[in-house]
Amino acid sequence: MGGVMKKVVIVGCGVIGLFCAVRLRQVGAQVTLLDSEAEHPSPHGPIASAAAAGMLAALDATPSPHEALALESIDLWRFLRTGAEWADGVRFDGGIYTPRTSDEADAFLANARRLGREAIPLNASQARKRLGVETRLENAVWAADEGTADPLRVLTGLAMQARAMGVVIEYHRDVANVTANAVLTHDDRVYEADVVLLAPGVWATQRLQNAAPALKHIRPAKGHVVAVETAAALGPNFHGHGFYLARRREDVVLGSTMEFDRFDRKVDPRRVDDLLAAAQAHLPGEIKPSGRAWAGVRPMTPDGWPIVGWSGDMLIAAGHSRNGWLLAPVTAEIITAYVFGHELKPEWAALSPERLGVA
Repeated sequence: MGGVMKKVVIVGCGVIGLFCAVRLRQVGAQVTLLDSEAEHPSPHGPIASAAAAGMLAALDATPSPHEALALESIDLWRFLRTGAEWADGVRFDGGIYTPRTSDEADAFLANARRLGREAIPLNASQARKRLGVETRLENAVWAADEGTADPLRVLTGLAMQARAMGVVIEYHRDVANVTANAVLTHDDRVYEADVVLLAPGVWATQRLQNAAPALKHIRPAKGHVVAVETAAALGPNFHGHGFYLARRREDVVLGSTMEFDRFDRKVDPRRVDDLLAAAQAHLPGEIKPSGRAWAGVRPMTPDGWPIVGWSGDMLIAAGHSRNGWLLAPVTAEIITAYVFGHELKPEWAALSPERLGVA
């Protein structure tokens, strides 16, 4: 492995922490990854990555200041999947969008063309065939740059990959305090480091926030996801009005709600019913609940994009909002550049905490 040896301790074993651990190890860092939870993730636990749908959707109808990051990351997903321990947990079948009007559909297509990405309009027959439904879908657009990562399969696969490369992963290590060069856990273990990286989701304690003030800008947003059965095998991801459908490795999920400033993960039947009603209105008679629903807590920033860079004496990678899975690979590239002092692309530097007026 090339590069100057660096000792890095990462706090947080979600998809962001794991991707960063793997990438840092690839370029020669000595990496220890700490998490307060158990080894095997669950959608009912506190790790937002495990409760997410795992959507990898990089395109939108309108330009975004960070769209280059989303596209770079979807390309990284495709590249990194080859030969990876988690390859069977990721699929790229594209996504079908059904804007409310033909003008909105045209705007989506125009934005995709501007970015040099494949997107095509679908007539009603084409949309039914591609998606595998009977309902007539108007204004449908298919986007190629989209996929799904099965969260539990990929998280466990990433942990396997990291360990095989020599990353030390320790679970049930609840962090009590951090400094620029050490992490102290509640069981009085000290982990020394050249660099400490915080990737705690919404669960940063006051001490972590004091060490990295930018973490104070992250607020929780509860989101429900429902496992469903479809009348036919679902093909691409589907984006309707107020919901989406995604087929993962072993299930199809319907998502998702958004409730700000909620830390609880208790399932609200009313929210589940709202999601099911939105899907049924769009695809009548073609979706039914399978009996499983759960809620996760996303880490949200004021502008919906992650905070990646130095805050105080710490590196942080946090606040990925709805895009934690999509942006995990590019986040790992950015963190690696910071750790080794490499030049930052302008779009990478734009995620610095400085944009929020705090470092």
